[in-house]
Amino acid sequence: MQSLIDVHCHVTPNGFPPSPNAEAAGRWPCMQCTSNVAATLLVGDKPFRELDNRSWDVARRLDDMDRDGVTVQVLSPMPELLSYWLDTTHAEIICMHSNVQIAEMIAAAPKRFKGLGAVPLQDPVAAAALLPRLRDDFGLSGVEIGSNINGVLLGDSRFDIFWETAEDLGLAVFVHALHPVAVKSIEASPLFTAFAGFPIDVAMAAASLITSGTLTRYPRLRIGFSHGGGALGAILGRLDKGWSAGNRYGIADMRKPSEQARQLFYDSNVYDPAYLHFLATQIAPGQVFIGTDYPYQIMQEAPAVFATEAGLGEAALQSLYSAAATAFLNC
Repeated sequence: MQSLIDVHCHVTPNGFPPSPNAEAAGRWPCMQCTSNVAATLLVGDKPFRELDNRSWDVARRLDDMDRDGVTVQVLSPMPELLSYWLDTTHAEIICMHSNVQIAEMIAAAPKRFKGLGAVPLQDPVAAAALLPRLRDDFGLSGVEIGSNINGVLLGDSRFDIFWETAEDLGLAVFVHALHPVAVKSIEASPLFTAFAGFPIDVAMAAASLITSGTLTRYPRLRIGFSHGGGALGAILGRLDKGWSAGNRYGIADMRKPSEQARQLFYDSNVYDPAYLHFLATQIAPGQVFIGTDYPYQIMQEAPAVFATEAGLGEAALQSLYSAAATAFLNC
């Protein structure tokens, strides 16, 4: 059977350390178990998401992987656990707790799992200092980050120390949609936020990294984007126009945005086989890997079937199944 690597898969521990103080308690995650296979994740005292044991149980997850023909899952924290809104010291507790969970799952089935950890990127210096631990202490391949950090886009210069360290360590960086900037000033429903806000925010994150010169300064970075890069494909022509009309965004050695986009990685979580074909053959050939958003309700089911429906040639399909993921993870 052809190897299939799913890079977009989330983990939630089935319990959390107690809140360190009353101030943190209002944003602190807590698992409320309703049975031995089901739970509700609370953030503070508010229900955030209904979960089941796919989020933490290795045996259950392996059964699903075998059913779907998935050879390897790349585990990453539920994005809400990134905890950018907490004090750095408190956020580190949640991040490290998630990292331990992922490392333990990998240890239970090392041929079936790889992992991406979490660091408190609201404090870029502290986040950069923790990156070596992801590799050396937890055996992880990289780090998951949000598409914005408390409303600040990823191309902001305050994050340069994080990008420099990730590049030096050779860690993969997976950008996941989180608390979209574009919906913060409107009363958006959760559905609108998830289905419209997420892909817009991911595109804004990618555009920020491109136009800020971050990819120019750190050309060896391996950055992957959830949700197929969101709306990035639709705005690359406009970004190219801005590059040519605006003196390369003020950076003399900056390459065209569409060329920079080809060095980024993207998952297949777009739900539309025709767009997946376009993404994998026109926007970023060889840079698109399988990503399902397992185990959530809106995950892409039957990933092998979906990949086949995209009508890709043999080489592009092989890249989608495993080669792009292997390059992204450097494994």
